[in-house]
Amino acid sequence: NLNPLAFFLIGTSGTSAQSSATNNYDYAYNSAVSPTTSPNVDAARVNTFYIGNMIHDYTYKYGFTGSAYNFQNDNNGKGGAGNDRVQISVQDWTGSNNANFATPADGQSGQMRMFTWTYTTPNRDGALENDIVIHEYGHGVSNRLTGGGTGRCLQTTEAGGMGEGWSDALADITEINSLNMADFTLGSFVTGMAGGIRSYPYSTNKATNPLTYGSLATLSEVHDIGEVWALIWHEIAASLLLKYGYNEDRFNTEGTGGNIVAMHLFIDAFQLQPCNPTFLTARDAIIQADANRYQGANKCLLWQAFAKRGLGTGATSAKADNTAVPSGC
Repeated sequence: NLNPLAFFLIGTSGTSAQSSATNNYDYAYNSAVSPTTSPNVDAARVNTFYIGNMIHDYTYKYGFTGSAYNFQNDNNGKGGAGNDRVQISVQDWTGSNNANFATPADGQSGQMRMFTWTYTTPNRDGALENDIVIHEYGHGVSNRLTGGGTGRCLQTTEAGGMGEGWSDALADITEINSLNMADFTLGSFVTGMAGGIRSYPYSTNKATNPLTYGSLATLSEVHDIGEVWALIWHEIAASLLLKYGYNEDRFNTEGTGGNIVAMHLFIDAFQLQPCNPTFLTARDAIIQADANRYQGANKCLLWQAFAKRGLGTGATSAKADNTAVPSGC
């Protein structure tokens, strides 16, 4: 369901990945030389192909299926428009120190562009940082699931910022590997800096990450806005892990671990929120998703996570913190 391409240098055409009769695509990455050197470019293509297909399968398991407007060449007669697999441009020549994902309507291929990063010598390849690949695919997930497959329902600044947040949160949830929700950073490899590319690590510790809903009053750039939304999801996932424990098999959608519950709510809530959602309407969609799937078993846990970061029951569009929770919580 993916078609990774590698673009070399300035304006040259892409070359498709090689075939192998034994399906053996094993390339030894050499960190001492440029990412454009063979076999580094092959290693990058293999990694994006693997991670892209993994996240396709992972999100499919939880409901991002053909009938829910996913990216898939053949929907096997199960609804939705096919012929829209993701095309990935590795070492794309049109940019650096970034990556992007274009999400057209269902039935048209998503376009992921992965760039090289110039923070280090030699430069590093974004296609080799799994959290960045997952982040970019996450744009396709949020844009397709919100508003019924149009790819046009995260257009306001707030909704677009939340789109960045969902992408960070998808990487964060996907990489959960223990009962304890570790602090999460994005872009540490490509920058060569432990703090990565966000203002703070995602952490349940307010001394480590002080952001709250009220921070939005002074934020206008979409990635900055997204940091607040992704942090709220980090709080939700951490609370669910403490309540339910951890399932090692993230693909087991029948599991009872907190990481499984978090992923169900993550996918379910998209289809319950309106086009161009706000923090408030997306919050309410998560509460409703829990009511629909778990009969509200996590209502208070969710409200406490929201309230901890200022998105309590009394929060308004004025972007001031509110820590109130419903009676009984």
